[in-house]
Amino acid sequence: MGDESVARSIFIKALESSSPKNFMHKHCRLVGDILIFEDTTYDLSKYKNLYIFGSGKAAYTMAKEIENIAGDKIYKGLIVSPYDEGELQSIEVMLGSHPIPSQMSIDAATALSEMMSECDANDLYIYLLSGGSSSMLELPISPIDLKDLQETTALMLRHNLEIHEINCVRKHLSSVKGGRLAQVSKAMGIVLVVSDIIDDDLHSVGSAPLYADTSTFEQAKEILESKNLFQIIPDSVKSVLQKGLDGEIEETPSMPLERVKHIIIASNKLALEQAVLSAKSKGLSVRKITQAMQGEVGEMVNTMFKTLHACEEECIIFGGECTVEVQGNGQGGRNQHAALLALKKIQDQALSVTFLSAGTDGIDGNSDAAGAVVSGYSYKSGLNIETYLKNFDSYNYLRQSDSLIMTGPSGTNVIDIAILIKGE
Repeated sequence: MGDESVARSIFIKALESSSPKNFMHKHCRLVGDILIFEDTTYDLSKYKNLYIFGSGKAAYTMAKEIENIAGDKIYKGLIVSPYDEGELQSIEVMLGSHPIPSQMSIDAATALSEMMSECDANDLYIYLLSGGSSSMLELPISPIDLKDLQETTALMLRHNLEIHEINCVRKHLSSVKGGRLAQVSKAMGIVLVVSDIIDDDLHSVGSAPLYADTSTFEQAKEILESKNLFQIIPDSVKSVLQKGLDGEIEETPSMPLERVKHIIIASNKLALEQAVLSAKSKGLSVRKITQAMQGEVGEMVNTMFKTLHACEEECIIFGGECTVEVQGNGQGGRNQHAALLALKKIQDQALSVTFLSAGTDGIDGNSDAAGAVVSGYSYKSGLNIETYLKNFDSYNYLRQSDSLIMTGPSGTNVIDIAILIKGE
């Protein structure tokens, strides 16, 4: 079982490199009154107040680091996070929910919008943005209410939509996404981004509350129609999309505001680079696959095994985010489902392969696991893999084989990492 330990170690090293406590100070520092972000500087003496805002799975850990950096230069702030550890001094925390928005998400978006609207042209704000913002921070366009928004989100999540498709629809139902939130403030802004998008497209991270949007109401409707969802979504959602098509609701901003600068400070790409270094340090020959891990999870698992067999290297590393259309009522997530599919392949074909797939946010689907790592040792003859796969209950199979990866909420989110290692 040595390779399972090696795979776990490689993943943990990549995860640690994506933790704000390990990278924030590299991208942001304060020298006197000068706040330095890589090649951009701001003289705080020229601004009336410094505000801190943020939203997403990494917002809290980023806020802790920005308080360590900026200290008493911070006037006040507000972040939206999945949790509050009670350690922030100057920054208020409001909770948001994930992956389905709740009343907390709406209350948080309302409060954040109100505080951001206080910022005028003499102020400066730093916004800490990470994945998870799309559901934690929400203010639906009237007449959409919370129940209808939740129903629409759940339908999209269950019907195998890619993340960019979900975000396109979300942006056109919301008054805080697709660049709309940036318009409530007249202040200069710096957005520090922990990217959970494979190509780091700023139009997509957190549904781009402070950036811009290249999609349209027409595309949002077409996406829902292509998945046979348009006819079954709530009437209020249909109404908003139709009003957008008719020009009664303004389209999302197509260009970002010049006064708001975005800086990507952590990403899946950077995490994969650390994973490669870690694998090499263990004496493995490694190939990082540039093709994103995406699409239907079963097809992607097949692709990963074909790639491994075609490579001379002992270890291959993927990054990305697959989709899974849940049909059973079991427990698990896309990473655990991938691991169980991989285990079936390993067992059926008597392969000497170790397979790991895990989410860097520490939460996979409706479980408390980040993912799982499997090899031939993970197979349990008394358990029927097919039954667990059919019921989408990967968690309970993998729990019995001690294959789960349990990190707890990690305070970051640079999507998923998969590691495959050839055995002897």
